[in-house]
Amino acid sequence: MLCTRAARAKDFAQQILQTCSPFLTKHPSELDVLDVGCGYGHTAVELARLCASVVAIEPSEELYFYALSLKQTEQLANLEFRNEGIYSHLGPEAYDLVVLDNVFEHLPAQPRALEIISARLRYGGVAFILVPNKLWPIEVHYGLPFLSYLPLRIANLYLRFTGRGTDYTDASYAPTYFSLNRMLRARPELSFRYVLPADLTLATKGRCLHYRLGVSLIKRWPWLWAVSKSFLVVAKKGN
Repeated sequence: MLCTRAARAKDFAQQILQTCSPFLTKHPSELDVLDVGCGYGHTAVELARLCASVVAIEPSEELYFYALSLKQTEQLANLEFRNEGIYSHLGPEAYDLVVLDNVFEHLPAQPRALEIISARLRYGGVAFILVPNKLWPIEVHYGLPFLSYLPLRIANLYLRFTGRGTDYTDASYAPTYFSLNRMLRARPELSFRYVLPADLTLATKGRCLHYRLGVSLIKRWPWLWAVSKSFLVVAKKGN
Protein backbone atom coordinates (compact mmCIF):
# COMPACT_ATOMS: atom_id res chain seq x y z
CA MET A 1 0.00 0.00 0.00
CA LEU A 2 2.76 2.46 0.97
CA CYS A 3 4.72 1.86 -2.25
CA THR A 4 1.58 2.13 -4.38
CA ARG A 5 0.36 5.35 -2.79
CA ALA A 6 3.78 6.98 -2.91
CA ALA A 7 4.37 6.10 -6.56
CA ARG A 8 0.91 7.22 -7.68
CA ALA A 9 0.40 10.21 -5.38
CA LYS A 10 1.03 12.80 -8.09
CA ASP A 11 -1.48 11.08 -10.36
CA PHE A 12 -4.05 10.86 -7.55
CA ALA A 13 -3.72 14.56 -6.78
CA GLN A 14 -4.05 15.49 -10.44
CA GLN A 15 -7.07 13.23 -10.79
CA ILE A 16 -8.81 14.82 -7.81
CA LEU A 17 -8.27 18.35 -9.09
CA GLN A 18 -9.14 17.60 -12.71
CA THR A 19 -12.29 15.70 -11.76
CA CYS A 20 -13.47 18.50 -9.46
CA SER A 21 -12.45 21.31 -11.80
CA PRO A 22 -15.82 21.64 -13.62
CA PHE A 23 -17.54 22.20 -10.25
CA LEU A 24 -15.04 24.62 -8.70
CA THR A 25 -15.08 28.38 -9.05
CA LYS A 26 -11.40 28.82 -8.20
CA HIS A 27 -8.13 27.85 -9.84
CA PRO A 28 -6.32 25.01 -8.02
CA SER A 29 -3.64 27.46 -6.86
CA GLU A 30 -6.32 29.33 -4.88
CA LEU A 31 -7.87 26.31 -3.14
CA ASP A 32 -7.80 25.63 0.58
CA VAL A 33 -8.02 21.84 0.88
CA LEU A 34 -8.93 19.41 3.65
CA ASP A 35 -7.66 15.85 3.09
CA VAL A 36 -9.64 13.53 5.36
CA GLY A 37 -7.88 10.31 6.34
CA CYS A 38 -4.68 11.28 4.57
CA GLY A 39 -2.86 8.05 5.48
CA TYR A 40 0.88 8.30 4.81
CA GLY A 41 0.39 11.81 3.45
CA HIS A 42 1.74 11.41 -0.08
CA THR A 43 -1.38 12.69 -1.85
CA ALA A 44 -1.59 15.61 0.58
CA VAL A 45 1.98 16.54 -0.31
CA GLU A 46 1.18 16.56 -4.02
CA LEU A 47 -1.97 18.60 -3.43
CA ALA A 48 0.07 21.11 -1.44
CA ARG A 49 2.37 21.60 -4.42
CA LEU A 50 -0.63 22.68 -6.49
CA CYS A 51 -3.02 24.37 -4.02
CA ALA A 52 -2.95 27.38 -1.70
CA SER A 53 -3.09 25.31 1.50
CA VAL A 54 -3.72 21.75 2.64
CA VAL A 55 -4.81 20.54 6.07
CA ALA A 56 -4.47 16.76 6.21
CA ILE A 57 -6.03 14.85 9.10
CA GLU A 58 -5.26 11.25 10.06
CA PRO A 59 -6.52 9.44 13.19
CA SER A 60 -3.84 6.71 13.14
CA GLU A 61 -0.81 7.81 15.16
CA GLU A 62 1.50 5.55 13.17
CA LEU A 63 0.44 7.02 9.83
CA TYR A 64 0.39 10.54 11.24
CA PHE A 65 3.99 10.36 12.42
CA TYR A 66 5.05 8.97 9.05
CA ALA A 67 3.28 11.89 7.37
CA LEU A 68 5.06 14.35 9.68
CA SER A 69 8.42 12.92 8.67
CA LEU A 70 7.39 13.27 5.03
CA LYS A 71 6.53 16.93 5.58
CA GLN A 72 9.94 17.57 7.12
CA THR A 73 11.55 16.11 4.01
CA GLU A 74 9.36 18.05 1.58
CA GLN A 75 9.42 21.36 3.52
CA LEU A 76 6.05 22.63 2.32
CA ALA A 77 4.96 25.59 4.44
CA ASN A 78 1.35 25.41 3.19
CA LEU A 79 0.85 21.81 4.40
CA GLU A 80 -0.30 20.90 7.92
CA PHE A 81 -0.80 17.37 9.25
CA ARG A 82 -3.03 16.79 12.28
CA ASN A 83 -3.52 13.62 14.30
CA GLU A 84 -7.32 13.67 14.40
CA GLY A 85 -10.40 12.28 12.67
CA ILE A 86 -13.25 14.06 10.95
CA TYR A 87 -15.48 13.88 14.03
CA SER A 88 -13.08 16.04 16.03
CA HIS A 89 -12.30 18.46 13.21
CA LEU A 90 -14.60 21.18 14.49
CA GLY A 91 -12.47 24.33 14.26
CA PRO A 92 -13.32 27.56 12.42
CA GLU A 93 -11.47 26.81 9.16
CA ALA A 94 -13.36 26.71 5.89
CA TYR A 95 -12.30 24.86 2.77
CA ASP A 96 -12.86 24.99 -0.97
CA LEU A 97 -12.21 21.27 -1.44
CA VAL A 98 -12.62 18.34 0.94
CA VAL A 99 -11.10 15.03 -0.17
CA LEU A 100 -12.26 11.60 1.01
CA ASP A 101 -10.22 9.19 -1.10
CA ASN A 102 -11.19 5.66 -0.05
CA VAL A 103 -11.93 6.91 3.47
CA PHE A 104 -15.74 7.03 3.71
CA GLU A 105 -16.00 3.24 4.18
CA HIS A 106 -13.96 3.60 7.39
CA LEU A 107 -16.36 6.10 8.99
CA PRO A 108 -18.98 4.55 11.27
CA ALA A 109 -21.19 7.66 11.61
CA GLN A 110 -21.36 8.71 7.98
CA PRO A 111 -24.32 11.14 8.21
CA ARG A 112 -22.47 12.99 10.98
CA ALA A 113 -19.30 13.04 8.87
CA LEU A 114 -21.21 14.57 5.95
CA GLU A 115 -22.72 17.14 8.30
CA ILE A 116 -19.26 18.22 9.47
CA ILE A 117 -17.85 18.25 5.95
CA SER A 118 -20.74 20.37 4.71
CA ALA A 119 -20.29 22.80 7.60
CA ARG A 120 -16.59 23.18 6.79
CA LEU A 121 -17.10 23.79 3.08
CA ARG A 122 -17.26 27.34 1.81
CA TYR A 123 -20.21 28.24 -0.38
CA GLY A 124 -19.32 26.90 -3.83
CA GLY A 125 -16.84 24.42 -2.35
CA VAL A 126 -16.92 20.74 -3.23
CA ALA A 127 -16.31 17.37 -1.61
CA PHE A 128 -14.58 14.62 -3.60
CA ILE A 129 -15.80 11.23 -2.36
CA LEU A 130 -14.33 7.99 -3.69
CA VAL A 131 -15.71 4.95 -1.86
CA PRO A 132 -16.11 1.23 -2.63
CA ASN A 133 -19.55 -0.27 -3.24
CA LYS A 134 -20.69 -2.58 -0.44
CA LEU A 135 -22.39 -4.80 -3.03
CA TRP A 136 -19.30 -5.39 -5.19
CA PRO A 137 -18.78 -9.16 -4.88
CA ILE A 138 -15.01 -9.04 -4.20
CA GLU A 139 -14.34 -6.94 -1.11
CA VAL A 140 -11.71 -4.35 -2.02
CA HIS A 141 -9.57 -4.33 1.14
CA TYR A 142 -9.12 -8.06 1.68
CA GLY A 143 -9.95 -9.47 -1.75
CA LEU A 144 -12.43 -11.98 -0.34
CA PRO A 145 -15.69 -12.88 -2.13
CA PHE A 146 -18.84 -11.50 -0.49
CA LEU A 147 -17.04 -10.41 2.70
CA SER A 148 -18.93 -7.09 2.77
CA TYR A 149 -22.28 -8.92 2.49
CA LEU A 150 -21.83 -10.69 5.82
CA PRO A 151 -22.83 -9.66 9.35
CA LEU A 152 -19.75 -8.34 11.13
CA ARG A 153 -19.40 -11.34 13.45
CA ILE A 154 -19.43 -13.76 10.50
CA ALA A 155 -17.14 -11.48 8.48
CA ASN A 156 -14.58 -11.55 11.29
CA LEU A 157 -14.70 -15.36 11.38
CA TYR A 158 -14.25 -15.41 7.61
CA LEU A 159 -11.18 -13.17 7.88
CA ARG A 160 -9.61 -15.34 10.55
CA PHE A 161 -10.37 -18.56 8.70
CA THR A 162 -8.69 -17.26 5.53
CA GLY A 163 -5.76 -15.72 7.38
CA ARG A 164 -6.40 -12.32 5.79
CA GLY A 165 -7.08 -10.50 9.07
CA THR A 166 -8.82 -10.60 12.42
CA ASP A 167 -11.32 -7.73 12.55
CA TYR A 168 -13.32 -6.27 9.66
CA THR A 169 -14.90 -3.48 11.69
CA ASP A 170 -12.77 -0.59 10.43
CA ALA A 171 -13.49 -1.28 6.75
CA SER A 172 -17.07 -2.45 7.15
CA TYR A 173 -18.97 0.78 6.52
CA ALA A 174 -18.97 0.85 2.71
CA PRO A 175 -22.34 2.14 1.46
CA THR A 176 -24.57 0.87 -1.28
CA TYR A 177 -25.58 3.16 -4.12
CA PHE A 178 -28.96 3.62 -2.47
CA SER A 179 -27.72 4.30 1.06
CA LEU A 180 -25.16 6.80 -0.22
CA ASN A 181 -27.88 8.61 -2.15
CA ARG A 182 -30.06 8.78 0.96
CA MET A 183 -27.25 10.27 3.04
CA LEU A 184 -26.38 12.88 0.44
CA ARG A 185 -30.02 13.83 -0.15
CA ALA A 186 -30.36 14.38 3.58
CA ARG A 187 -28.01 17.36 3.16
CA PRO A 188 -30.14 19.77 1.07
CA GLU A 189 -27.34 22.34 1.01
CA LEU A 190 -25.29 19.90 -1.09
CA SER A 191 -25.95 19.09 -4.71
CA PHE A 192 -24.18 15.93 -5.81
CA ARG A 193 -23.33 14.05 -8.96
CA TYR A 194 -21.77 10.69 -9.73
CA VAL A 195 -18.84 11.37 -12.04
CA LEU A 196 -16.20 9.43 -13.91
CA PRO A 197 -12.48 10.16 -13.51
CA ALA A 198 -11.44 13.12 -15.63
CA ASP A 199 -8.37 11.32 -16.96
CA LEU A 200 -8.46 7.53 -17.13
CA THR A 201 -4.70 7.33 -17.59
CA LEU A 202 -4.27 8.70 -14.06
CA ALA A 203 -6.41 5.97 -12.48
CA THR A 204 -4.69 2.96 -10.91
CA LYS A 205 -6.14 0.61 -13.53
CA GLY A 206 -7.00 3.26 -16.10
CA ARG A 207 -5.08 1.55 -18.89
CA CYS A 208 -6.74 -1.84 -18.32
CA LEU A 209 -9.28 -2.94 -20.90
CA HIS A 210 -11.86 -4.04 -18.32
CA TYR A 211 -11.64 -0.66 -16.55
CA ARG A 212 -12.18 1.25 -19.77
CA LEU A 213 -15.05 -1.06 -20.70
CA GLY A 214 -16.71 -0.41 -17.34
CA VAL A 215 -16.37 3.35 -17.81
CA SER A 216 -17.88 3.10 -21.30
CA LEU A 217 -20.83 1.11 -20.00
CA ILE A 218 -21.54 3.59 -17.19
CA LYS A 219 -21.37 6.47 -19.68
CA ARG A 220 -24.02 4.76 -21.77
CA TRP A 221 -26.17 3.44 -18.93
CA PRO A 222 -25.67 5.55 -15.76
CA TRP A 223 -27.88 3.20 -13.74
CA LEU A 224 -24.88 0.84 -13.73
CA TRP A 225 -23.38 3.00 -10.98
CA ALA A 226 -25.51 0.87 -8.65
CA VAL A 227 -23.39 -2.20 -9.43
CA SER A 228 -20.01 -0.53 -10.02
CA LYS A 229 -16.96 -1.45 -7.98
CA SER A 230 -16.68 2.03 -6.48
CA PHE A 231 -18.59 5.29 -6.40
CA LEU A 232 -17.05 8.62 -7.34
CA VAL A 233 -19.15 11.55 -6.20
CA VAL A 234 -18.61 15.29 -6.31
CA ALA A 235 -20.89 17.14 -3.86
CA LYS A 236 -21.08 20.93 -4.10
CA LYS A 237 -22.27 23.33 -1.44
CA GLY A 238 -24.81 25.72 -2.95
CA ASN A 239 -25.91 25.98 -6.56
